[in-house]
Amino acid sequence: MTRPHRQRKEWRSVEPDGGALREAMGHFPTGVTVLTTGREERAEGMTANAVISVSLEPPLMLVSVHRGARINARLREEGYYALNLLAADQEGLSRLFASPERSSGVTAVRSMGGGYGSTGAPLVRGSLAVIECELEAVYPGGDHDLFLGRVAAIHLGETDKAPLVFYQGTYPSLKEAPRLKEAGAFMDAPRGFDARLKGW
Repeated sequence: MTRPHRQRKEWRSVEPDGGALREAMGHFPTGVTVLTTGREERAEGMTANAVISVSLEPPLMLVSVHRGARINARLREEGYYALNLLAADQEGLSRLFASPERSSGVTAVRSMGGGYGSTGAPLVRGSLAVIECELEAVYPGGDHDLFLGRVAAIHLGETDKAPLVFYQGTYPSLKEAPRLKEAGAFMDAPRGFDARLKGW
């Protein structure tokens, strides 16, 4: 006779709605990016942490954008975007581009540093890395759209700077950022691959 499953005491079951999902995902630390597209007066930027490295061959990225976000329509119109991976000292930029009152156009570009990439997307000066993408496809995902991009260019910044991390609504600091030159055997593995694990 099968015994009924007993829930472990350290967990509490809640209604699986949007609020509960937000609370659960708050326990999952993420990096922080500023998603950008458009040139000059058409430039837009938005803080985004729902970002995935989808494939290495071919190199593909995916970013999730709310359907009501101002940048959503602009991404479709421009057909390209850049993901600027923020460093720990760029919390101010993250907050700026997470604000509903954030600027757009040349004002936004100036606050990023004033430069553009090969795709035409604005680049955030001081980022740890920038990944430029050409838009491949857009998929519906509930109240968000998923923008799949083929990587067109990659720009690497300083490797000894700590990344900006978002966790439970705050930006906690990492005590130490591992340097690539100290990675040893992992230097020969594809980026994102951990040789200690059977996967990614």
